[in-house]
Amino acid sequence: MRILLVGNPRTVMGFNRLTKIPSLNLASLAANLDKGLAEVKIADLVVKGRNAKKALQKILEDYKPDVVGFTSMSFQYQTALDLAKLSRKLLPNAIHILGGYHATADSENIVVSDDMNYFDFLINGEGEVPFNELIKALSNGHDFTKVPSISYKSNGNVFHNPRPEKLLDVEDIQIPLRNARIFQKGFHILGKPGDVIETSRGCVYSCNFCSIRNMYGKSFRKFSIKRIITDLEDTKRYGTEAIFITDDNITIDPKRLVNLSNEITRAKLNMTFAVQANVRGFRKNPDLAPAMARAGTKIVFLGIENASDDNLEFMKKSNQLTTTDTEIVVKQLKENKILVVGGFIFGNPDDRKEDLYKNFEYAKKIGVDIQLFNILTPHLKTELRDELLEEGLITNINDYSKYNHYASNVKTRHLSTEELFKIRNKLDARYTVESGAIFRLFKEYPWFFTKLMFWMMKHEPYNWYNLATGFLRR
Repeated sequence: MRILLVGNPRTVMGFNRLTKIPSLNLASLAANLDKGLAEVKIADLVVKGRNAKKALQKILEDYKPDVVGFTSMSFQYQTALDLAKLSRKLLPNAIHILGGYHATADSENIVVSDDMNYFDFLINGEGEVPFNELIKALSNGHDFTKVPSISYKSNGNVFHNPRPEKLLDVEDIQIPLRNARIFQKGFHILGKPGDVIETSRGCVYSCNFCSIRNMYGKSFRKFSIKRIITDLEDTKRYGTEAIFITDDNITIDPKRLVNLSNEITRAKLNMTFAVQANVRGFRKNPDLAPAMARAGTKIVFLGIENASDDNLEFMKKSNQLTTTDTEIVVKQLKENKILVVGGFIFGNPDDRKEDLYKNFEYAKKIGVDIQLFNILTPHLKTELRDELLEEGLITNINDYSKYNHYASNVKTRHLSTEELFKIRNKLDARYTVESGAIFRLFKEYPWFFTKLMFWMMKHEPYNWYNLATGFLRR
């Protein structure tokens, strides 16, 4: 049996300018199939950009897989569906599978829709076990009743098989099968050859906007340090110099992260790292930032969320940080020469124009290097979505292609959807120059950001104009 796993080419606005990374979940699915069960290839279409469809068509025609698997977040779902339509047209007898967050959050609607003309099975939640069991069932008699976590139709009836009672023990998860990738070049993090790993899965906090609990529940599972070092060594075999660590909340256990950082330093891997983190972990352990810097951490994506403690309370983040905590932690990171990518959320129910400007000024004050001024997104099956629906503040309920944190899908009690979007865009355009961040970025990564400026002039002239006028205002 031949399997093709297709990585979604669509990425989050802004993020795509700084990095292109392969799909970790698809490489993990491939690695955790029973030995000899199937031949697997992975098409990470993120490196193909506007030519993604053409690239996929050639692979389908040449490889002729028996099974084609897709993955998507909600904002990527329409793209995944379009690719599945192409695949179904070319290979009408192949089995088509959809996994990832959107399949998990919306399976009950997808499975009764016309979209099931293009998908045979949906996988809900963590994918390694159900994918392996599904491929075994396809190979051995087509009895799908015991395959966990799948949704499908048979003889006009809809089936939603329950998830396993327990999550997979992370020590049973094999390291990603990187040699299954069809495209081995083009992945980067700020211009350095890049790859992706995980050191843990899940999060134990209750942020009302977060959707990750739909995947893993409220849990935190840690890979052993030995396994992590082995995984990093594996990435180096493919020429990797920079790593993005995708953990949902790597700083939940700061002592462990200090130990991991020290082991990476001792291993002399000579790599750089970018991580997602929360403020609390750094605040709890002042040794964390120096240890991470010694290990090679150059970028921290920090969930700052908001300059208002009241908004942090609304998001159910007040038990994790205060605005004072954030100020202290950003200072720690910058003292250790770590670039801070600050994630902010605009569009909370009581936000006014002056509240958005307050976040802008706060980001400048604390020295955020790269700003992510996101707009509150009402993700499926989140507590936030239920609250906003009840108050009538969601203005886009069903077009999930805009659930990318950039588009405006909500209004506030004081701002329309259009006003929110316009103000955010204006502040976004002004920030890089007015904050002085552009000069820090060019100093640290001169070649990469020079190339990025020319790329923006060609492909994003509107954003380039905003940046240029920012220089004039300054």
